[in-house]
Amino acid sequence: MPPRVPRNLLIIDDETVLCWILGRFFSSAGYEVDSATDLDEALERVKHGRYDLVISDLRLSGTQSEEGLVIAERLREASPDTRMVLLTAFATPDLGSRAQALGVDLVLSKPQPLPDLAEHVSQLLEAPRQENVR
Repeated sequence: MPPRVPRNLLIIDDETVLCWILGRFFSSAGYEVDSATDLDEALERVKHGRYDLVISDLRLSGTQSEEGLVIAERLREASPDTRMVLLTAFATPDLGSRAQALGVDLVLSKPQPLPDLAEHVSQLLEAPRQENVR
């Protein structure tokens, strides 16, 4: 279901094709979408943009990188009310705990079917943000 008022999404993934696919999918559903393909571009957008929700890959530059967590931390500083979904093919209970401590709302496995991702996005945007207890 498209949002009543356009919602602003930021999609962050080093795979430009995935950014394009997600951007087209969410744009066609009525969202305003920006994208970033590396950490510097993502941090710049987080700092200067206004987003209702950010969807970010965990790893943007290599098999051991965790830039998605850096983005989560900066997002909480710049925009505490913005929701965040972290996508990863490398989910572990430890990652989930660390992500939650940084304010990530949801960690999802990658690949994620588009209708399922859209449902998660819709649910997060409809629910009030709750602060994580540390």
